[in-house]
Amino acid sequence: SSATAGGAGLTLRVSGSNFISSSVVRWNGADRPTTFVGSTQVTAAIPASDIVTSGTAQVTVFNPAPGGGLSNALTFTINNPQPLLSTLVPNFAAAGSPDFTLTVNGLNLVPGSIVRWNGADRPTTFVSSTQLTAAILATDIATGGTAQVTVFSPAPGGGSSNALSFTITGNPAPTLSSISPGSATVGGATFTLTVNGTGFVSG
Repeated sequence: SSATAGGAGLTLRVSGSNFISSSVVRWNGADRPTTFVGSTQVTAAIPASDIVTSGTAQVTVFNPAPGGGLSNALTFTINNPQPLLSTLVPNFAAAGSPDFTLTVNGLNLVPGSIVRWNGADRPTTFVSSTQLTAAILATDIATGGTAQVTVFSPAPGGGSSNALSFTITGNPAPTLSSISPGSATVGGATFTLTVNGTGFVSG
């Protein structure tokens, strides 16, 4: 009653009643090559082209005249495959670097797949079933450490991939531009000094 999107063609067994030798299985209203097994069962050849993308298909059986007619419909589910990641390009960046585009390579990627950076969705572009790109923000790599990159594909089926590590190398060297205030009087009270510049991190 289900298959994985992008899989091979299959033989569908349909059980019910009142089947005859000329009964025809219909897939979303289109006839499919049908084999009569008995009055309670027929089989149909479903080509790979019928299960290319995720979703559902309506399966019916039609008996020709005289009499006959169309059966009730049963739902066949076409599931998204679970994504599997292999490499990241690049797989490292220097802390404090600007925004960049991350290329994620793997298998079983679909148009609805989303790249996640430490569990948070990032704007994702589908390239092919083996590649996605994602927009990674400068704030994602502001400090040194590692990030976990995964891909999530939506239902039906789908789910979360394995995780790959992205290395953020070293903290940037800080650069100062100004301080405020720039002077104080000897013996004065304690004050807060504001330091402006770039490359600051939480430590």
